[in-house]
Amino acid sequence: MPIKTLQIPTADGQADAFATFPDRGEQHPGVLMYADGFGIRPVLREMARELAGHGYYVLVPNLFYRHGTAPVVELPEHIGEEARPAIFAQLMPLIEAHTAERVLSDADAYLRFLTAQPEVGAGPVAVTGYCIGGLLAMRTAAAHPAQVAAVAAFHGPVGATGPASSPSSPPRSTSATPKAT
Repeated sequence: MPIKTLQIPTADGQADAFATFPDRGEQHPGVLMYADGFGIRPVLREMARELAGHGYYVLVPNLFYRHGTAPVVELPEHIGEEARPAIFAQLMPLIEAHTAERVLSDADAYLRFLTAQPEVGAGPVAVTGYCIGGLLAMRTAAAHPAQVAAVAAFHGPVGATGPASSPSSPPRSTSATPKAT
């Protein structure tokens, strides 16, 4: 399966990205895949390729393109507990700078780019993400209900009352008791 390196025009510059898809000369349903806070790395490429193997065109943008091309932060091959504090010290300012306004502006650009690719079929797309990427996937889907037919957030910081705590929203109380229906 080919992997294409891409540049996505956004309101704030060019977001580097990659896409992978079946190379059968046909169109495929589009998927926008958001990375977790560690950003684009080999495991994301593997996950995107696996999804593409099921017949999808998968676009994975560098969420932190405003701070440089991926990888923005050099990561060890294995991100163990001993390495996490130092890595998070580098990543948290990038995550915190990714405001709700930036998320939605970028989502507009990513969806516009994804749906314009010749390998992507007409119709709505899917959005997925892991951890902070799950929150971004949910926000993208909520802001674009006519363009997004499916959303999946894995280990995302989103609860029944909405985003729990994210770089672009204040912490929310989780002590409210849900109403029975």
